[in-house]
Amino acid sequence: MKGSTRGMITVDFLFAMVLVLGFTSILFALSLTLTVAEVTQYITFASARNYFASHLTHDRQKELALAKYYQLLENVEFAPLFRNGWFQVDQEPAIGDISRVIPQYRDSGGAGNFDSKNMFWGVGTNFIARILDFQIPFYGSTNPQGDGSGSGFQTFLGSYLGREVSTQECQQFMRARWANIRNLEVQGASPYSAFTSDSGYSANEDNGC
Repeated sequence: MKGSTRGMITVDFLFAMVLVLGFTSILFALSLTLTVAEVTQYITFASARNYFASHLTHDRQKELALAKYYQLLENVEFAPLFRNGWFQVDQEPAIGDISRVIPQYRDSGGAGNFDSKNMFWGVGTNFIARILDFQIPFYGSTNPQGDGSGSGFQTFLGSYLGREVSTQECQQFMRARWANIRNLEVQGASPYSAFTSDSGYSANEDNGC
């Protein structure tokens, strides 16, 4: 029969189902990505918290931050999130002055003076969401130029809590204090170095380290 429309509702149903499943896939991937991103943010925060606390040396602070990072990545609840191929983080995070890793984090003057005070001391890692790099029928690819590696869905996640000086750094500062005092400029009077010497000075932290 020429004007028959039998079966059209089936075609419409199948087409609608593909669209609905496509939207569902997008929402699922996006929701899971945001969830894992928050988990990763917590991992960097916990690691930065270990790095923040003072210890004997700066290297020891880094070691404790790295140990916490590995501990959480191997956690029985978190580990599957980074082993299924959908998400990836750095095997070794960036620890310390993150402005050395990301130039945009440097001071606004752009001089790259790493001795200047900044707020980006902590722990960070690259986060790749491969789950967002996929093909959807009728919709197309989420990343037409992508190769499935997820490189188009990558960001840097970090937590910046600062860092307390280590015992070693504190003691070095205390030892150098007298020399710095003697080198102070004095206006209208004799300099501190005029009637003093370096001999006999004993650094005393008074439990300040």
